[in-house]
Amino acid sequence: MNNEANRKLNSKVWNILIGTLFTRTALFMSTPFLAIFLTTQKDISLLHTGYILSINPLINVLFGSFGGRLADKFSLKKIIGGIPLVWGSAFILFYFAGSFWHFLLLSGLNGLCYSIFEPASKKVLSAQTTPDNRLLVFNLRYSAINLGAFIGPLLSLLFNMKLTLFPYVILGILYILYGVSTRFFFRDTPAGAPASPPAPLRRQRAFSVICKDHVFLLLLAGMSFSFFGYSQLNATVSQYLANTGSLTNGVQLYSTLLSANALIILVAQFVLLRWISRWNPFTVVLVSNLLIGLSFLPFILPPALLPLLAFIVLFSVGELLIGARFDALVDELATAEVKGLYFGCSELIKAGTIAGPLAGTRLLGHFGVQAGFPVFALLCAITVTGAGLIGIAKSKHGSIIHAQQPQEEYPA
Repeated sequence: MNNEANRKLNSKVWNILIGTLFTRTALFMSTPFLAIFLTTQKDISLLHTGYILSINPLINVLFGSFGGRLADKFSLKKIIGGIPLVWGSAFILFYFAGSFWHFLLLSGLNGLCYSIFEPASKKVLSAQTTPDNRLLVFNLRYSAINLGAFIGPLLSLLFNMKLTLFPYVILGILYILYGVSTRFFFRDTPAGAPASPPAPLRRQRAFSVICKDHVFLLLLAGMSFSFFGYSQLNATVSQYLANTGSLTNGVQLYSTLLSANALIILVAQFVLLRWISRWNPFTVVLVSNLLIGLSFLPFILPPALLPLLAFIVLFSVGELLIGARFDALVDELATAEVKGLYFGCSELIKAGTIAGPLAGTRLLGHFGVQAGFPVFALLCAITVTGAGLIGIAKSKHGSIIHAQQPQEEYPA
């Protein structure tokens, strides 16, 4: 498969994929343990920790469309070469932060860099590959993310760095190197020209296209509930395992769950992708929502190996289905001239990641860190609400396809 991929993908695509692998490895050495570090080492309250974790996706939501418009209007070469330099510097500053306000500001800056960089990098991947290869390249990107998610927590555990912010220094250096390498690989791309041929639409017309695309808006609304559930892994689940009196090694167990999450995805990814390749992509993301929501039900039981194993398997498969299909589905729904805007607006699903840590930490604060039943039962109920919205989006999309052509574009 590697030889086949090498023939299909050029050096610019491989630069982004390999850069994603190294930066996400360092990211998962650091960010999953931030909540634990802030509460145990910096004596920052659960509520303030929730604010720090939530401002990142809040910035993603507020500035996602702005980043998408930048990707449609300006040189992708400048964006993907320059933003990692700023981003890396922000990560290094995490190591020197000392107060709630420092962490809040840096978390917000992290979110802003993400909002600008992600739509541009996804648009490059789309522009540099043929339509037949786009699902492959988005899944290779997802594989790189999950390989990093597998290696990162293991390295943090191996070098005993889970209660220090030094991994943020490593992360910052890697992002700076990533930016430098991107400038090298894209040196033959004209600096003043976008990487894809279609001219971007005027802002008013571009946003009117988004507002009239009810299928896309319903999809985003439903996926925000999926990300509400997804965000609990780094927020509520980490706090619950680290603080519940039923476990003596909760932090180490949480590290193991993170690595198991990535390993399950890496092992199952291409087998599962082959199995679902003929599914309607809306069905794929709907099932992913249900799996993530239902994964919280094992926490109703007393903490033990079997319920935790059931949680991480259901959660990981649900996450895999999102990663396998969502970006490619957004790419399919968008026309070329507004592709950056669609990728940028897809960050609106991070509204769920804003609400997730806040809701989870409030529930833990209200019911107590020992109260698995009310906390995770409520999180399950909220998450699966998204399945209904995705189902409506699927139905509307099917009606549109049926009106345009007699045969189905996707099997049911």
